[in-house]
Amino acid sequence: MASILPSRTSPYETGNIPGPQMALSPDKAPTIYAALTKRAKNPLLIVGKYVLEFELDGKLLIDYAIEIARKRDMPIVATAHTLKGFLERNFPAVSMGLVDIVNRLQDPNFTVDPRKPPPHDLVLFLGITYQFASQGLSTLKHFAPHLKTITLCKWYHPNADWSFPNVKNEEWKQLLEAFIKALG
Repeated sequence: MASILPSRTSPYETGNIPGPQMALSPDKAPTIYAALTKRAKNPLLIVGKYVLEFELDGKLLIDYAIEIARKRDMPIVATAHTLKGFLERNFPAVSMGLVDIVNRLQDPNFTVDPRKPPPHDLVLFLGITYQFASQGLSTLKHFAPHLKTITLCKWYHPNADWSFPNVKNEEWKQLLEAFIKALG
């Protein structure tokens, strides 16, 4: 059976069956995501192992993550082994496993940043292994109605509220740079 969605917004993994509610992937995604991020009262950026492994024209994904966080004074949760990269760059990040942070985000009284009142209302994902992120996003979709999710990865994540489509590295770099520019 043919998909009703364009191929760029079909789940990256064909076994990912998200149900009737799927992520939006608008044409002007960077501008829309920046507006959502600016409007959020307590946004959070969760990063995974790919921030240390993916390089876009000589710039590591971790450097994009730090730029995004600085634009919005947003805390970063470093999953996997990524904390070392943030410490080397003198950027304060919180180290926590993805399963742990997803469990905590279900609680509307939880916040990573004690300077900001709970709850987190927007969570951005970047550089997390696709299958792992998919399960975390599915959990948040069903059990954390107080927050919205955006994935900034090069793969379409149907369990997020908003997601980039499936793109090649060149276009992904352009999308990330446009998002950072739109943040101000």
